[in-house]
Amino acid sequence: MEFQLVKKHNFEIFSTSWNQWWFGLSIREKTFPLFLGIFYPICIFLLSRSTHLGGLKSDHFMLTGVAILLWYLGPRLRSIFYFLLPLLLVAIVYDSMRYYSDLIRGTIHVSEPHRFDQYFFGINTPVGRLTPNEWFQTHTHPFLDVISGFFYLFFIPIYVLISGYFRFWIVPNQNLQGFFHPMWAFFLVNVLGYSTYYWYAAAPPWYFAEYGDAPANLHVMASAAGAVRFDAVFGTHFFSGMYGRAADVFGAVPSLHVAYPLQAVFYAFKYKALRVFSLIFYFMMCFSAIYLNHHYVLDILWGSTYALMVCMGLELCYPMIVRDCSRMNWET
Repeated sequence: MEFQLVKKHNFEIFSTSWNQWWFGLSIREKTFPLFLGIFYPICIFLLSRSTHLGGLKSDHFMLTGVAILLWYLGPRLRSIFYFLLPLLLVAIVYDSMRYYSDLIRGTIHVSEPHRFDQYFFGINTPVGRLTPNEWFQTHTHPFLDVISGFFYLFFIPIYVLISGYFRFWIVPNQNLQGFFHPMWAFFLVNVLGYSTYYWYAAAPPWYFAEYGDAPANLHVMASAAGAVRFDAVFGTHFFSGMYGRAADVFGAVPSLHVAYPLQAVFYAFKYKALRVFSLIFYFMMCFSAIYLNHHYVLDILWGSTYALMVCMGLELCYPMIVRDCSRMNWET
């Protein structure tokens, strides 16, 4: 009975604050977010009709639905909207890449990353000097398949959960002005990484293993590579489905799979929480990226450098960002 009274009281508070917020909005403020939410899937539909690169999927409707719902739930849940906004923007940017990647991509480097790893990190064997990726493909184990596949499958949810813990439990009362470092660092490192895909397009190690150093074939579909062993253990198709929707095959440099965990490490030490778990997360992702034949050591070093650049850059620029957000009256 007491729980029901508390629940009713909280609902009344939410309802009252929502009504005050809603009736205080102009017509433009009430309709513009909905217009954007409808405009996005329409654009995808029209682009898919003209380019034949795949049409609307349930992901598009889920993305717009979540964004619209969080916005129209009002100011009491606005902090969740601002927290997830960078993630939603990354999804939009990543999905859009399939429409212009072939138009702006530079020379595709197939053999150079392989030679770099072979020279600096190569392992001498009876059959020659192998890259760490090549060596691990002959030293697999079901336990390593499972643990590496798990981290590789859930690396984005793990990062978001770590960031959510920092945002809503460690620093819940800080006046963040709608700007929370870890999630916007996630957005910025993705934009930086995606741009690198075009001025330094690079084939992943699984591509080199299958096609050699011949000129890149732009019609090759993305491969789950060593991650298929995870699916084989459990009889699933998680990775084949995920990589079947990949926007760009030649985006091995940098490894964003390791960039997010290193950012988690950076903020774990800043907020003094989850430091051990974040370090395990980072090192497991470094291992998994190589073990599953998706990245070279070069990609890991490059992605780690980007992660630190973004985090340290945000720390330096944060006072200016907060000032600009305050001028726009962003809500916390």
